[in-house]
Amino acid sequence: MAFEAVDACFGTPHISSDDLAALNEATIGKRDCVMKWGDDFKAVMTSANTCLIGTGVGMVGGKRFWNQAAISLTVQSGTQGQKRNDLVVARYAKTGAGIESITPVVIKGTPTTDAAADPEVTANDLKLWRIPLDGINAGAPVKLFETVAPLSALGQTTYAVSSSDARISVDACTACGGLVFMAGRINATEPGWLSTTLTGSPKAKVRAGVVFGRNSTWNAPAITATLGKDSDMIVQVTEAVGNSETWSVTYLKA
Repeated sequence: MAFEAVDACFGTPHISSDDLAALNEATIGKRDCVMKWGDDFKAVMTSANTCLIGTGVGMVGGKRFWNQAAISLTVQSGTQGQKRNDLVVARYAKTGAGIESITPVVIKGTPTTDAAADPEVTANDLKLWRIPLDGINAGAPVKLFETVAPLSALGQTTYAVSSSDARISVDACTACGGLVFMAGRINATEPGWLSTTLTGSPKAKVRAGVVFGRNSTWNAPAITATLGKDSDMIVQVTEAVGNSETWSVTYLKA
């Protein structure tokens, strides 16, 4: 069938899991992911042999699944004097009779005296956590996924931001989805270093470069700056500029 009205009544059952998987992938933009809900599959080692996985919602191959209550997974004991990486994955499976399932699986890695490597996964696995083992000790789980933001997070939000240094002002701060745009002015009347903390702005995922108005000319910029992950802006003024030089920065929200 070339065209199919999935959300329509045919008078007989006609919606398959492949139909829903295609629509889910088109809506989310990914086939395999973790979506924002519950505890986002938070992992905690409650003992050297037990990993507690929290509630969450995910998708493997476009097939949605969820964990409604925390569950315990067994981790095999480590080997004294050796290192090992185990992986916690959500695994999709389909029987010959067409019965489908998505279940949590701990994939045991290979013990080694060198740096441990992750075990191989299948195309039907969504990697969730790495459990590093050093001897008989299990370390803290390491997250292997990025949570997909819900549609409600894609709306535009405006923030009121203040600066700890009066020479640097913030005139606008707007976030849309995972991007933040912030702009303001700087009064750099003499060369030197300035630093300020911007209170009220969303945290940055990585340090970002700040653009100044003078950068739009062919001359070398008289001011350079970066915005840090803790909303700290460090500015180097190599040449004094007139009052109210403009600046702006666009960055990924943490």
